Amino acid sequence: MHIPKTVLVVVAAFLLNPILCSAQSQAKELPPLVPGTLDWDYIWNSFSEFAVDAENGVERWVQNFVDEIKVTPDGTVIVGCDWDEGGRCLGLYKDGRPSGAALGKNDRKGGHRNGGWGTSTSAMTVAGNEILCASNDGEFYRFGWTPGDLESPRFRDSFVHGFGDTMNDKSAAKVIGMNSRGNLVALVLANGFVEVRERSGWKVQQRFAAPGVHDAAWSADDRLWLATAISVREVDVTGQVTGRTAPDPGTPSAIAVSPQGELVACDDGPRQQIRFYAIAGLDVRLAGTFGQRGGISAGTAGEPLPEKLMRPTGANQDAAGNLYVALRYDELSPTGGLILRSFDPAGKLRWEVACHVFSECMDVLPSADGSLTAYGFRSIFTKAKDARRGDWKLDAITLDSRNQPADPRYQKALLQATTAWRMVDGVPYFFSWGSGGNSPLEITRLENSGRLAVHHQTIGTPGPWAFDVDATGAVWIEDGPATLLRRKPLGGGKWGEPERLALPLPLPLTEVHRVTFGAAHDVMYASGYTSAVPKPSGE
Repeated sequence: MHIPKTVLVVVAAFLLNPILCSAQSQAKELPPLVPGTLDWDYIWNSFSEFAVDAENGVERWVQNFVDEIKVTPDGTVIVGCDWDEGGRCLGLYKDGRPSGAALGKNDRKGGHRNGGWGTSTSAMTVAGNEILCASNDGEFYRFGWTPGDLESPRFRDSFVHGFGDTMNDKSAAKVIGMNSRGNLVALVLANGFVEVRERSGWKVQQRFAAPGVHDAAWSADDRLWLATAISVREVDVTGQVTGRTAPDPGTPSAIAVSPQGELVACDDGPRQQIRFYAIAGLDVRLAGTFGQRGGISAGTAGEPLPEKLMRPTGANQDAAGNLYVALRYDELSPTGGLILRSFDPAGKLRWEVACHVFSECMDVLPSADGSLTAYGFRSIFTKAKDARRGDWKLDAITLDSRNQPADPRYQKALLQATTAWRMVDGVPYFFSWGSGGNSPLEITRLENSGRLAVHHQTIGTPGPWAFDVDATGAVWIEDGPATLLRRKPLGGGKWGEPERLALPLPLPLTEVHRVTFGAAHDVMYASGYTSAVPKPSGE
């Protein structure tokens, strides 16, 4: 007799007390467990050695998010972000592998005041054997390292940068951009100013107004390129405009100057490409582009091919001409994710590492051939029957936040979502709701023309913890301690008005926070809290 193997994919879990009842409210005994094997698997990260003991920083994982990157001539990529659940706000990557130790103040021995052992940042740079980080707690951090050696960085010192503590003071001037050349460091401030400081003593050499500027990059002649949301222009070290601009940069999210002397700009506009500009002569001209025009929505929409870029937020080349590109689902930290790709000079993918999920519950369904498909609120993953643990393939990205800005999945409330996939009247639908009842139920459907999903309908209001979508497509919503609302599909992509079903609370539950309805056997599974195990204070 063949015994099926049950696979459990866990991102986040609550321990609640399971109770069984029917939709007609008769209490039933729990059925015997189905014989089989309980196993675990993971999807969210390229590496299985995720941070079990993050305080020691000994494991390897791809950080949750990316604000910006810097690329060194030897091909090391340094990624900065303002939050990572394991503390890797400043991460190093080379040849498709992250560093083992997370960087932190006092080498993670304490004394920090914000995330990532103090390295929570939106701006950092590399200057030879130093890595410099503008921490969001109001300090500059300096780490010494041996270029190319991922395990070599060690905390050197920190000092107050004088712009304020943006973690606790909303009026503080956040450092949002940082770039170095020789002994000069350019700082881009969120209040519309740029400072040029000496790296050796941090003395301010120049300070000038630069409204709307969010990134800066030094050229070989000690001039600065400054990026706004719509332009990239050159200034001298005093801030005087030289008159040189990059033609048609689109929506430049980040800029850099490559070892080859070209200006590299990430276009986060409709093109979703990397643009290269020749800047050595008097005239600035477009020298080339990289990436399929249109990004993830190009060709078969939602098909995640390597050359289809998505929300590019940093790019540059190494001395050998290899290109490194940082992508993300969106700019909402820390759930926007990180996809880091490296391409050779011919444009062929060399390696990719990624963190696709911050905290999410996916719907995992088996196929007749033994393979598995995991449906999230913005991505779909597949796994072959005999694949190793963690060997999931990204099959589709169902949300293009650049081209679908009104989609409710592109908002904070749904970014720790639970998703159910159901086929209703021959149409595939996703039903997603936020963690802790912080959103209504959002229904999206897959389009026949590609793999992107479009918003279809919103059901309910924020508040309920318990949602369920049964096999027929009926939506169940908790509406008080002992009341469920049911909305049946009416056909034609419509759901009916709520039916109110009063269900006596199955003892010993005092509150219901999860429900699952088995339509085939008319069984409702409920879980929540009891008088012996009450809801924790403050939840």
